[in-house]
Amino acid sequence: MPTPPPLLLSLLLALGAGDVDPASQASESSQASETSAPPSIEVLRITRDFGKPYYDLALDAFAAPGVARIDDVRLHWVNTSAGDRRKPLGPIAERLVKVRLERASERAIKVTITGDHKEFAFALELREDGGFEAYVAAITEDGQAIPRCRATKVRLIARRVLGIAAGLERIAVECADISGRSQAATIEYRDL
Repeated sequence: MPTPPPLLLSLLLALGAGDVDPASQASESSQASETSAPPSIEVLRITRDFGKPYYDLALDAFAAPGVARIDDVRLHWVNTSAGDRRKPLGPIAERLVKVRLERASERAIKVTITGDHKEFAFALELREDGGFEAYVAAITEDGQAIPRCRATKVRLIARRVLGIAAGLERIAVECADISGRSQAATIEYRDL
């Protein structure tokens, strides 16, 4: 299947999460409560400089309490005007934005997010205390490369044509380098 044009991707992200059937959501939530699936933990909130201001994205990890293993990682829409209600990406978004997981160990998963002909990588790690951290390779505003920077804030920055979001320009990040110093940077990406 051909890759959708960047304008379509930006329109989808600008509109927010797309349509999700409330009945299917209710069914999914009742199924989840009937199983013993581990609860999700937000590892990273991703804001945007375009689209509906009350929709963010989040990388959520799933790990059973007391178990030193990440079970799953998912990218969700977060409706901040509805108590941070999560919903999965819709079928159109899933065609435009690909999320690939690669297990590095029981405690670490590499998350690769591909969209708009760019590939971004995040390393999610489970700490000894049960918390999570996300690491990225970043470039500071002065051009310094930081191969492992702990992400604290992430923001999608749109490429604009005549003031209209027409794709993804870059992903801005605030992260802590190995010395713990906070850095304003851009996440490195691979052109596809």
